[in-house]
Amino acid sequence: MTMQKFDLPSTELCREFFLRIGKEIQVPRGATLPADDVFYILEGHVALTAVTADGECHSFMYFRPGQLFNFFPAVAGACGISLTVRSFSLFTESLFMRTKTACRLVLIERGDFLERMDSQPLQGVLLRALADNLQKALAKSANSCLATAPVRVCRLLAASMAEESPHEIPGYLTHAEIAGHLSLHVMTVTKIFHALREQGILAKQGRAVMVRETGRLLQIANQEKILLY
Repeated sequence: MTMQKFDLPSTELCREFFLRIGKEIQVPRGATLPADDVFYILEGHVALTAVTADGECHSFMYFRPGQLFNFFPAVAGACGISLTVRSFSLFTESLFMRTKTACRLVLIERGDFLERMDSQPLQGVLLRALADNLQKALAKSANSCLATAPVRVCRLLAASMAEESPHEIPGYLTHAEIAGHLSLHVMTVTKIFHALREQGILAKQGRAVMVRETGRLLQIANQEKILLY
């Protein structure tokens, strides 16, 4: 049996579509986004954030330009899935979306989103976003319990660094941010970064951190080599 391959819309087509049905907004770094609306990222980074009982915030999942997010409540409602059942609400009552950098977003009101859910290119974008979010959640879960601290840090750096040389690490990925995201102690992250710099895998360029040796970083991330820290 041959599986059907979906033709996913281009980034430019998605941008034009969302700007047509929504409105562009500028949002500063550190802003909490409304829970009732759907967003598409033009520029910047956003994180699904959890707040602990003592008020500390930890990023659970990151979103970057070209990605759709905050659509789950609308989709769940359209599918008749209750978000208030105990098995779900216990884990999500402290979650919210927060900008990690200054952002340009397209805000799509829930009603406008729902009216176009079965149309293209939204259907293709939504399918891709659902698959991407599931992949992120599974990767986050596995990376939190099945690997050593250096492996987990290197996996996050490899997934977050710029694709083109000089492979800059996003500025919001501070030691404290990484520690919270990976459930590590900040001193552990600091020691790992020191070891990566000592081995020439990471290097500072001004205030930015660059991955100089992507191959060696990936070897640690893939558990082919051990990083002592």
